[in-house]
Amino acid sequence: MDRLRASGAHPVGSLFFDPGGPGGSGTQFVYAESLGAHVFSTATREHFDVIGLDPRGVGLSSPVRCDPALLNRQVSLFPKDEVQFRRLVARNQALGRSCRRLTGPLLEHVDTVSAARDLEALRRALGEGKLNYLGLSYGSQLGATYAELFPDRIRALALDGALDHSLSTVHLFKDESHAYEDSLNRFFDWCAQTPSCALYGTEVGRLFDALVAAADHHPIPAPTCAKAGDCRPLVTGEDIRFAAQGLLLFPSRRNDLALALQQAEAGDASALSQPVATGPSDDDANGSQIAIECLDWTTPIRTLHDLQDLRRLGQAVAPRLGGASQSWTILTGCVGWPARVANPPRPIKVQHAPTILITNATHDPSTAYPWALRLHRDLPSSVLVTRQGDGHTSYLAKGTSHTRDAIDSYLLTGRTPPPDTVYDD
Repeated sequence: MDRLRASGAHPVGSLFFDPGGPGGSGTQFVYAESLGAHVFSTATREHFDVIGLDPRGVGLSSPVRCDPALLNRQVSLFPKDEVQFRRLVARNQALGRSCRRLTGPLLEHVDTVSAARDLEALRRALGEGKLNYLGLSYGSQLGATYAELFPDRIRALALDGALDHSLSTVHLFKDESHAYEDSLNRFFDWCAQTPSCALYGTEVGRLFDALVAAADHHPIPAPTCAKAGDCRPLVTGEDIRFAAQGLLLFPSRRNDLALALQQAEAGDASALSQPVATGPSDDDANGSQIAIECLDWTTPIRTLHDLQDLRRLGQAVAPRLGGASQSWTILTGCVGWPARVANPPRPIKVQHAPTILITNATHDPSTAYPWALRLHRDLPSSVLVTRQGDGHTSYLAKGTSHTRDAIDSYLLTGRTPPPDTVYDD
């Protein structure tokens, strides 16, 4: 953890912050805030000591460590035949064994229930009163789990970008695939209507499809990556399908995606390349993310036939992307993983909790809006605030002033907007 003291003389208490992931480091956000990044609002900084969390297995908290050569071994997540499927499973098995060897028994205990119990232990160890918490994306799952375990120890719990752990992984995949493709198509529409878009005047959807198809046959060079060594030197169509999701997380970065596609068409796909691990616990290596997800979610894939059935589902709900999404990396990345699922999906049961605030955008490319509706249903004391707009989460996104103000006001006072409030942010 990392703590930044309140700037005001009379703080309300401490605000625990988790940025999501899983595998995201809250300490990095708090450190950035200390350098003037303005992650948090002036009011929040004035009234709270902000505590950035690195949950178990993440960042500064005994991170999951894995063999970087195995993290970097490139296998297709859309295998076309039995040989490619066996290669995927063998990589997963070898990677999991390396993580177990380098991490130790902790690897089997980085699930979200364990992390929520750690959060309570940390609250007590710091002598804090009732919990104030802001969780983004996966951080919403951590917060909801805490509410189930310790409902009477909450003062304020803000969940921004809701992840619904009651769903099967297949249902999760279906919803996220649809949400991501919706966001990508909205990006194409934005580019067609916005002169400042780098691809204005271009049929961007057609360009994207052609680029992916070409890169599937002949990967595009990424010379910046080849020189720096921190991302892949060649970019496939599969890489592009997955990379675009990250560039759609914040509407302010839409033109970054347009520029990346423009550069890739010109022969330089560096901006669409996947990062590579430079060490066993590299923040970009995703070892922590894989380990946590494979303890929290099940995969029904046992055979190539199983995978192809799910791929057809992805193609049905997202014909352009074919189901490329973070959920697909769970379904395929956990095949053959050596650690058993410790915290499988199930409906959450929260009783006697104070008011909980849930916020979600209607066109979030990562945490689909229906997840927020279901989490709101499962948390009887929750109030859902809907942001009519694009992008993943609201607190960190530019131009989401009403939603961000609602979160800040709730954290400070415990008061929420009226139920079913919708902001056009």
